[in-house]
Amino acid sequence: MRKGVADRAMNGLALLLTVATVALIGVYTAIAIRPTSPLNPFPPPTPSPTLTPTPTELPAPTPSPTPRVAPSPTPIHPATLTPTQEPAFSFTATVKPGAVGTDCRRGLIVGTATDGDEKGLENYPLHLWGPGRDTVLFTDTRGRWQAELPAGAAGIWYVQLHAPDPEAVYPPLSAIIPIPLPAECPQATVHFRPVR
Repeated sequence: MRKGVADRAMNGLALLLTVATVALIGVYTAIAIRPTSPLNPFPPPTPSPTLTPTPTELPAPTPSPTPRVAPSPTPIHPATLTPTQEPAFSFTATVKPGAVGTDCRRGLIVGTATDGDEKGLENYPLHLWGPGRDTVLFTDTRGRWQAELPAGAAGIWYVQLHAPDPEAVYPPLSAIIPIPLPAECPQATVHFRPVR
């Protein structure tokens, strides 16, 4: 007999919980549909009226006559144009397309950067770009540099020597040098030297 009372009590609690859940879902739905409903314990704020100042009229200013000066015609002279000089770069380059190593299947550009006494310039940046690559290289302690190129490197590549700079501005020292790489052996040698 005791078991029957406990079962009925549990069934009653389950029914009460189910009814409360349905009622709570109903309240949430009513609040979602109409947030200003009295069921909402936190209704959205109502906008407060804003005050707009009414303009006050000022007396109209009295214009004072200003004398007008008629422009005098000036003869038109054509401007003298002076040609702009190309920037003077302190380095030039010699480019030799063709085999650098024994394996012509891989693309390769090697080069040097030397001073007037043919001593290598250390840690000079070079900007190299072409099909599929854009990079900055630096010369080693003997002024040498090398770039292995991606497959299919044939075509025109470009390189420019820059000055070393602790502030990483790297001003250019040479013009942009085109490097033609033939399809049968996409390799070349580039030598930078000071202009004499």
